[in-house]
Amino acid sequence: MMNAKVGFIFYFLTIVMAFFSRRIFLECLGDVFIGLTGTLISILSILNISELGFGTCIGYFLYKPIEQNDNLKICELVSLFGWIYRIIGTFIFVIACIISLFFPLMFDNSDISLGIVYFAFFSFLGSSIIGYYINYRQILLDSNQKTYKVTIWQETTNIIKTITQILLAYYYKNFFIWVAIEFLYSVISCIILNIVITHEYPWLITNKNNGRDILRKYPEILVKAKQIIIHRLKNALLSRSDEIFIFAFESLQIVAFYGNYNMIVGKLTAVFNTVFTGMNASIGNLVAEGNKWNIRKVFWEFVTFRYWTTGIFIIALTFLINPTINWWLGPQYIMQNHIVFLILLNMYIMLTRPSVDLFINAYGLYDDVWAAYTEGFINLIITLIVGYFYGLIGILLGKTISMVILVVIWKPFYLYKRGFQQSIVHYWKHIFIHYSILLLCIGFCYLTTHALHHSVTPFLPDIILYGLCFTLPSCIIYTILLYLFTPGMKDLVNRIPLIAKRRVSNE
Repeated sequence: MMNAKVGFIFYFLTIVMAFFSRRIFLECLGDVFIGLTGTLISILSILNISELGFGTCIGYFLYKPIEQNDNLKICELVSLFGWIYRIIGTFIFVIACIISLFFPLMFDNSDISLGIVYFAFFSFLGSSIIGYYINYRQILLDSNQKTYKVTIWQETTNIIKTITQILLAYYYKNFFIWVAIEFLYSVISCIILNIVITHEYPWLITNKNNGRDILRKYPEILVKAKQIIIHRLKNALLSRSDEIFIFAFESLQIVAFYGNYNMIVGKLTAVFNTVFTGMNASIGNLVAEGNKWNIRKVFWEFVTFRYWTTGIFIIALTFLINPTINWWLGPQYIMQNHIVFLILLNMYIMLTRPSVDLFINAYGLYDDVWAAYTEGFINLIITLIVGYFYGLIGILLGKTISMVILVVIWKPFYLYKRGFQQSIVHYWKHIFIHYSILLLCIGFCYLTTHALHHSVTPFLPDIILYGLCFTLPSCIIYTILLYLFTPGMKDLVNRIPLIAKRRVSNE
């Protein structure tokens, strides 16, 4: 609950900052520079260690010693994690340097100098790899369900950083200053976070130099890590390759246009990750208890909560995202409806998939490595072929089709067969109800607006009025229908403190 509360508070703060700062940065620094930063960050994100799953692997092995207060084993596992981070951080630095040698070819036709390209790239690289050498102890806070402490300090630093960048961009309009501030505050954030960790765990003594010996002591970690790496690397390629392919098949300007929509989707995804990260350890402990009835009960509560909250966002964004872009940045930044549809469809799949993925992780089921290869292969082939001829729509279609086949269809089947050991028919029966109710509510909102001949103007009061008069009633209907026809919603409602107390008093 603490993770959720802190996550929501900082979500609203950061989303306000992001909307305001994005407009200032586009006006003062230009869409080409913003497109450049998105492209460079995407290149580095593909190499990012946090996407490779070592944290998930070590976190999986930390749950039991944390529960047993085995400080010695905790110190060993965190030391091992630091050793792994140091190796891969060095590897990423070397690979990034090699990639940078090709920048004169990659950015030959861009309207920005190679000097700022290299300065931005190595500043972002430094901001990234410094965490690998210093922040590895953060994994203990995450595994111990204290992610809120990380969120408080990191997001506070990010807000201060953004305010600083806004002021300097407005007065100086200098690319180098903006990038330098990005790097400086990354260093400050690392220092503050390590002070917090030392204060929280004064007994945590690590020695990264013993990593090789510790790995020999826990050989099962390497087996799980190899399996997880494939899945996480695939996720990194799918989630961060869009901007790179758009740059290859379109332009830096289109990268910036797509980035505006992606920022809205990213902020919504970030709040989900912030709120739900603290649940990873809880679900792991739930599965470890072995109560099958309780596991399935909590599973459907979790599924319903993810689909309910995601559905509300989808209903609102379907009708409000283009008017919001129009009011926020101007009509020139609005993208075609079929592109917006694919962006929101991919968002829906990405935000609902953890309802299955977290239970797969809790069961330690990572051996379907072929699925990661297949998803990445399908995505790459469709993107290269269709994207070459149709640009952005082909790139988005590659992600959509690959996720539908592997994420929507295969992953639930895998969980039910290997984890729950039940028939998948029960799952699909209720998931189709979720899909049907969402489509019904979107259709209701669409037909209502067309029947009343109402269109949204690019003015904030009109956007808010539209949301209150049309999308809000659709969201309320959506919630009521889920309560009536889906499993888990009633159990979820009963967890509300006021209702829970009333139930206890009645019993």
